[in-house]
Amino acid sequence: MKRIRISGLTLGLLAAAGMTHGQPASTAQLIAAGQQSDPALSSAAEEVVQDFVVRDKRGRLVKDLKAGEVKVADDGAEHRVTALRLVDGAEAGQRIGLVTLVFERLGNAARRVARDAAESLVKGEQAQNVQFAVVAVDSQLFVLQEFTTDKEALKRAIGRVTNGQYATYAVESERIKKSLKETVASADGAPAQKKTAQVMLDMLQFNSSYGREEATRMSIFSLLSLVRGQYSMAGRKSIVYFSEGMEVPTHLDEPFRSIPSAANRGNVAIYTVDARGVQTSSQNAGSEDLAKAAKLTGDATTATSGAVSKDELQASDLAENSMRKNIQLPLQTLAESTGAFLMSDSNDLSKPMRQVSEEAASYYEAVYHPGIGSYDGRFRKTQVEVARKDTVVHARLGYFSLPVTARGPALMPFEFALTKALGMNPMPKDVEFRSAALVVRPGPTEAKGLVVVEVPMSGIKFTEHLDTKTFSSRVSLLALVKDAKGEVVAKVSSDLPRRGPLALLPQARAGNYIYKEPLNLPPGRYTLETAVMDHEAGTVGTRKSSYVVTPKAQGVAMSSLYLVRNFQANAKDLDPNEPLQYQGGRITATLGGQVLAVKGAQMSTFFVVYPDPAIAEKPVAEAEFSVDGKVIAKSALPLPAPDAQGRIAYVLSSPAESMPPATYLIHVIVKQGNSTADGMAQVQIAAR
Repeated sequence: MKRIRISGLTLGLLAAAGMTHGQPASTAQLIAAGQQSDPALSSAAEEVVQDFVVRDKRGRLVKDLKAGEVKVADDGAEHRVTALRLVDGAEAGQRIGLVTLVFERLGNAARRVARDAAESLVKGEQAQNVQFAVVAVDSQLFVLQEFTTDKEALKRAIGRVTNGQYATYAVESERIKKSLKETVASADGAPAQKKTAQVMLDMLQFNSSYGREEATRMSIFSLLSLVRGQYSMAGRKSIVYFSEGMEVPTHLDEPFRSIPSAANRGNVAIYTVDARGVQTSSQNAGSEDLAKAAKLTGDATTATSGAVSKDELQASDLAENSMRKNIQLPLQTLAESTGAFLMSDSNDLSKPMRQVSEEAASYYEAVYHPGIGSYDGRFRKTQVEVARKDTVVHARLGYFSLPVTARGPALMPFEFALTKALGMNPMPKDVEFRSAALVVRPGPTEAKGLVVVEVPMSGIKFTEHLDTKTFSSRVSLLALVKDAKGEVVAKVSSDLPRRGPLALLPQARAGNYIYKEPLNLPPGRYTLETAVMDHEAGTVGTRKSSYVVTPKAQGVAMSSLYLVRNFQANAKDLDPNEPLQYQGGRITATLGGQVLAVKGAQMSTFFVVYPDPAIAEKPVAEAEFSVDGKVIAKSALPLPAPDAQGRIAYVLSSPAESMPPATYLIHVIVKQGNSTADGMAQVQIAAR
C-alpha cells in the first residue's frame, strides 16, 4: 500500500496509488446521521412529537384542548396521545421561534405583492420570542438579513430583495455570513444569539451545483437546505415561501417529496405564497386545456375493456401533464403536508400573514409512540383529529420510516438504501466506480478539499424504450465522512436520472458521471465511505478509504495532483473561487488513472502552488517520472507568477503516444526558500 502524500495540510489517502476515488461531500451538508437526538423521533422511546394548530369556524386559534380530545393516526393505526401541551405565552417565551422569509425569482408584479405581504407580516404584533430572517433564491441561496426582531432592519432587507437588483445579493450575503461566523466564534456572545447564528449558517449550506440545470432543481434543494439547517433548533419553525408557482418534472418527484418529510421531521411548517396575485382565466389556460383534452379522450374510451388502448394511455399522460402544468399545486402540497397553508389569488395577503404570525407563537405538541416494527424507508401518513365541532386542524401529513442511524433532516428514500449498503458485511461491489478526497488548499487549521466520485457509465444499465425511441438510466450516490471516533462529520448525496433519444445512447454509455463537492476539515484521521446505486439494474457498489489531514507548516504549499479528463477554455460564469481552473478555463478532473497511447493523446496533470508571501525567494518546481521505482525522467517546471488570489495554477502535459505502455508515478516537488511541498499521482499508459 502506498500513501499519496502532499506536504503541508495533507489529505493522504491510505489506498493503493491510482486507486483513490470518491464522491463529493460538502461541508455545507455536514449532517451527522445519528449524532444528535431527532426532535421528531427520539431514539430511545421512539416518541413522535407532532405539532399542529387548531382554529374554530371564525378562524380564531383554539387554546383549550385536552389530551382526550385529540386523536393521532400513524400509518393507518390510531395511537394514544401520551402528552399534549400548548406552546403559548410563557411556554413559548422559553423557546425561540424562527420565521424565514424566502423570496424566489419574481417578476415585477409578483415582487410588489410579495413586498406588501412580507412587510405586513413583520410590522404586525409579534411575540417576543419570534425572530425573522430574509433569504433569496436566485443563482444560489443568499441571505439578506439574519434572524432578528429589528423590524426596520427586516423592512430594509425585504425592500432589497423585492427591488429586482439581484446583482447586489452576493456582496451583502457574504458580509452577513462573515458576521454570523464571527458571532459563532466569539467567546463573549450570548448562547441564544450564537445558536441562531449557527442555525442561519447551517441553513445556507447549500450545494449550488444543484441549481445549474434548472430553476425547479434550485428551488427544491434550496428549500431542503433551509429546512435541514433548522433541524437542531427545538420547537416549531416556519418558512414563508414567496414564488410564482413551481412545475415539478418527473425526475424531481422524489427530491420534492423529501421536502415535506424533512420538514415534518424538523418541525418546520412551510407557508407558501403564490405572489402572482389574482389569477385570470388566461393564466390558467395551459393546465385547463390539457385537462379538457384528457377528459375528452377519456370519455371517448370509457366503453372499452380488456387491454389498455393507445387513447387511454394518452388520456392518462394528458391528465398527468395537466396536473404538472398547474404550478400552484406543488405550493399547495408543500403547505398542507407540513401543517401550513397556501396563500394565493389575492393581492392583499395581510390577513393570512397575521395567521402565520399567530401560529409561529402558539401551537400544540402531541406526543405518541408510533410502534414502528420495520424501518423500511416507506412513507408513513399521519393524521390529527380533534373531538370538537366546527374546528379546522393544520397538521403534518407524514414522514419516511428510517432507523435512528440513518435519520437526517433531508434524508431521501434512495439514501436509506445506500446507507444500508454501507453497513453490510461484506460490502456490495456490484457497481464499478472510483472515489477520492483531494486537497484544494492546505491551511494551518483547516484543509480545503474536494470529495470526488466518478462512475463509468459503460457499467450502468440503460433501459431502451422502443415505443418512444428513448433510453433511461438512474444513478444515485452517497458519501459519508467519518472522524477517528467513527462519527459522521459530513454527508453528501446526489441523484442523477437520465433520459434521452436512442440515437444518443452510445454517447451516454461512453461517458463518465463525475460529481465533486467542497469538503473542509480540521486536522485528523478520517474515513470516506461511498456507495453508488444503479437503479435500472437494482445493484449497489461500495468503497471505503482512509486519509489523514495534517496541519500546514510555514512555507510553500500545494494542492493534490489532479489527472485532467477535459479542459474547457474560456469557460462562462467561472467562479473566481473555483479550484479547478486554469487561464480562464475549467478543468474536469478524472480518477481513472489510465491514458491510451494513441495519436495526439496527452497525459496531463493539474496542480496549484501556494507561495508563502513571507519568503522572498520565488518558488521553483520539478517533475520526476518513475516506473517500477526507478526515475526515468526529470524536468524543471517554469512556474508563472501568482494570480490575484496568490495561486499558481499549472498543467503538466506529456505526449502519451510516445510513452511506452507502463504505470508511471508522477512526483512534483516545489521549493521556496527552505520549505518544500510535493505531490504524487499514478497514471497507466495503455496500448490501444
